[in-house]
Amino acid sequence: MKLLATVSLALACFAQTTPEPEVADIFFRLDQNKLVPLERQSAAIRGGAHGFIVMSIKSASEFPGAKSPVRFKRGEPLEFVVRSAIRVSLVDPNTIYCLRKLNGKKKTRELLITSGHASPIGASTTTTPAEGMLPVEFSKYGDSSLKMTTGALSPGEYAVGHPYGPAVFCFGVD
Repeated sequence: MKLLATVSLALACFAQTTPEPEVADIFFRLDQNKLVPLERQSAAIRGGAHGFIVMSIKSASEFPGAKSPVRFKRGEPLEFVVRSAIRVSLVDPNTIYCLRKLNGKKKTRELLITSGHASPIGASTTTTPAEGMLPVEFSKYGDSSLKMTTGALSPGEYAVGHPYGPAVFCFGVD
């Protein structure tokens, strides 16, 4: 009986030291063993063309606001936690989650999806699914979550989430 109480206490302590998100696919920063929410955004897809005779074409995911209100210090690796809807042993996490650098504009942040050129004699476009993706490392975290660890990030705006998901979780590095 005493052994069972000791094991139960040890499991309770482990559960307290390993906080996990309650819902799948929502990212949090892991900061001193606490889950810190990130800015959740949904993308507006914007496209456009400009030029005369020779046209430049661009399509991008656009997020409101020039900067995220969630800010971190530069030069230090960051850790994020996400509960996976897919059992973590079944698939490479790099195929379902990614970290991307966003391009800052005056009033928005954007992620280039497609670029191209058109002229009276033809047109071509390039879609780069890996545009803006940065290397990260994943490890199992708790019972059903993943920990995403970045290297030191330079100042700028970033987003974590699914490569083609409807929502991303944004933050900035100063």
